[in-house]
Order: sequence, then structure tokens, then C-alpha cells
Amino acid sequence: MTDVDEVDVVVVGAGLSGLTAAHRLRQRGLSVRVLEASGRVGGRTRDLHVADGVAAEGGGQWIGALHTRMFALLDELGLDTFATHTAGKTIYRRRGRSRTFTGTIPPMRPWAIADFAQAQLRLERMARQVPVEAPWTAVKAVAWDGTTFGHWLDTHCHAAESRHMFTFGFSLIFCEDPHRTSLLKVLHAIATCGGVDFMLNTENGAQETRIVGGSQRPATVLAERLDDQVLLDTPVTGIRQDAEGAVVDTARGSLRCDRVVVAMSPADAGHLGFTPGLPVRRAALQRVWHNGTESKVFAVYDRPFWRDEGLNGSAVTDLPTAHYVIDNSPPDGSVGILLTFLGTAGSGGGHAWPDPVLDDPAGRRAAVLADLVTLFGPQAAQPTQVLDQSWVGEPWITGCVSTRSPGVMTAYTDAVTTPVGRIHWAGTEAAPRFEGYLEGAVRSAERAVDEVATAIQGDRPRETLRST
Repeated sequence: MTDVDEVDVVVVGAGLSGLTAAHRLRQRGLSVRVLEASGRVGGRTRDLHVADGVAAEGGGQWIGALHTRMFALLDELGLDTFATHTAGKTIYRRRGRSRTFTGTIPPMRPWAIADFAQAQLRLERMARQVPVEAPWTAVKAVAWDGTTFGHWLDTHCHAAESRHMFTFGFSLIFCEDPHRTSLLKVLHAIATCGGVDFMLNTENGAQETRIVGGSQRPATVLAERLDDQVLLDTPVTGIRQDAEGAVVDTARGSLRCDRVVVAMSPADAGHLGFTPGLPVRRAALQRVWHNGTESKVFAVYDRPFWRDEGLNGSAVTDLPTAHYVIDNSPPDGSVGILLTFLGTAGSGGGHAWPDPVLDDPAGRRAAVLADLVTLFGPQAAQPTQVLDQSWVGEPWITGCVSTRSPGVMTAYTDAVTTPVGRIHWAGTEAAPRFEGYLEGAVRSAERAVDEVATAIQGDRPRETLRST
């Protein structure tokens, strides 16, 4: 990059959303450059090496049947998918007792099952009152955004067992304690992400399908197609706008362009400098935005031995550390991988992990393996390796899936998606539907591309501009 290069569009961020945006812009005949602060592509998708041809997905990894834009992109890139392993029985452990079950409903007490059903019915009725494109305009938006989902559960779930199921399930989805998550945010997600069953379930749900080779593969293939238009290790320091266009400044030089697509979470975009300054709503949104703190821990074995006992590797528990476990093995079962999550305060019904689990790798490994032995027997004590991915310590990413604290949606309304001059916003947080999912990353990218293409056509008509 010379002192001042020039392209039509600069994309900031080489995650799935940014690379999809760049790919679609190129398809419309626009020149593009992607600037990525880190030394890799993929953003919050990251494949951890397990063995030759085997990866453990350290970030977002699942897609479901409703994720149509993601499936279309995979088809376009020639990437295959496979079903998450569910054959066999799931373990349900509560209060020192383990039981197994098939299907999607754990063997809760009948009263707890009825209580879960009534709470789900209430939530979905409320969610139908939330406008998809403008949730802050719901009649009860202020009240719902003024309380937390955890408080609602405490009030409306009368059985501790059903409250536990909601708490741990939505903690996994949002990577945050429900007592820190806006009720309006949860209702909007239910309205736009397929409903409670789809969000929580593996079969016929959002966790049904995985990508062969790992969830970072789409970003890698997109970057290969973009070739030298993707610049790694190039942190953006500032974006300057004027009447003629925009200038994106980096330590390696500057790029002049017509439009900029910032494909980052609002919290991460808050580290960029903007001239002139952002409108108050957008600037404030970036300051109050919060990304989740969840980590993924993988225990790797020579083979998926649990399948010999008719188990599918999944478990829902109230154990000290492993509240949820799922089989994350490759499609051929050549190695066995058990995945668990930790680091979300309040997950598992108000449980907080002790300091050694969060702060000490050896303590974390011992705690995870102890729970896996309780669930799957002594063979679980002998993994060939234990891998973990924490999004808290990443230099350029301030956490994993984003959520909303109470008051954010009604205070800052559409600031997450509204363009600021020549700057357009992508990233899964800027998706009205399927926010937080890979599907949301693709949808927000395609929306931003439509905005950019329309704007450039208005700024300076181009014969080369064409639809995909």
C-alpha cells in the first residue's frame, strides 16, 4: 500500500461479514480493499488444529435450516456441511442423579415441563408484539427494555428446574448472564431467530449443521478469492470523511475511497477514530456495547468412545463446570471431541465458576475433566489434548457474541445500522434477523452492500456497476 491508494470501497474487518461484503462488492464491479488488524481472517470464527484435516471450532460454528443466506454462500463457495452428531442418548444430570433421554426434552419433573411450556408460550406471545425492523417501537418496549430477562424468569418461572433450563440455554446463546440481558433483546431474538425451539435445539434447530473443515473455512475461501485485496496485520487507526469521499488511515499508509464498510461489533468499532466525530447516538452506542465473555473448551480423544455406550456426547447438567456438553467430533469420527462452555457468569442457574477455573489453565483443565468423568466415565480422564479458546484476551476482539444490557435498544434505536455519511455498518450485530449467528453476519454484509451500491450509483453513475 502506497501513501495514498484509491479504491471504491474499503472494508474494515476480515471476519465472515467483512469478507462476504467485499466478495459481493466485487461481484457488482466495484474495487475493494479489506483491512484486518490481526494476522488471520475469520474474526470470531477460528479453527483450532486438532489433527490433519480435523479442526475444533473455537468461535461461531453452527447453522440451521432457517439460515438460508449462509447455506447459499456455502453452496457458492463449494463448501460442504454435515449434521451435528445426535444419534444416541443425551445425559441429563441434576442434583447428583444422571438420566438419559432421546429427543429434545430432558426428563424434567412433569411440573417443571409444564412450567417451561407456559413460560415459553408467554415469551413467544410477547415476541410477536415486537416489530422486527424497529423493536424499540413495541408498545411495551420501554418496560421490557427496562428489565432483564433473568428478572422475568425469576418472576414467571415457578419451578427451579425450568428456570435453570432457560437460564443455561439462553446464557449459551448470548454468552451472558440473563440478569444482565435486556428482556426486549431476548424477545426480539425470539421473534427474528426462529423461536425458542429453533434457538435451543440441535435437531431441527440452530445447532443442527456444521461446516466440513471448520467454520473458519468460508472466510478462508473468500479471502483466497479476494487474494491481494485482503491486507492482514493492518490495523485501522482512523476514518476521515469529506465532501469528496473518505480516507482510511493505517500504520501502513492510507486509502482513499468512496465508501467504507465497518464490519466489526460496535464495541470493537469504538477503538477507531472518526473525523468528523460520530453522531452522539452512534458514539454512545459504541461505548455502552457489551460483548459476551464465554470460552470454549475441547477435550480430544483417540475416538468418540461414548458412542460405544449408546451416548451421543451431549449432556445438560448442574455440575460445577460442564453445564452443557456436545459432541464436536469430525464427521468421520476419526477422533473424539467433547466441547463444553464456560465463563458466562450466572449460567447454570446462578452458578459462578471459582477463580482457578477461569484464571488457571491447569485448574480449568482439571475441573472440566472431572465433570466429563462424572458424565462419561473414567475414559474421559485421558484426553490426548485439551484445547480452549477464550475471546476475552484477543487483542482486536473484545469478546464473542454480543448482547444488549437493559436500556440500550430503546436509547439508541437504529444507530447500530444507520449509515454515518459514507460509513456503513456490517457484522452480525447489524442484522435485524439472526443477529449473533453466522447467518446474521452474511445478511448484514449483503444489506450493507445494497446500501453502498445504491449510494455509489447516486454519487457517480458507473457503467460497470451491475447486480449480482
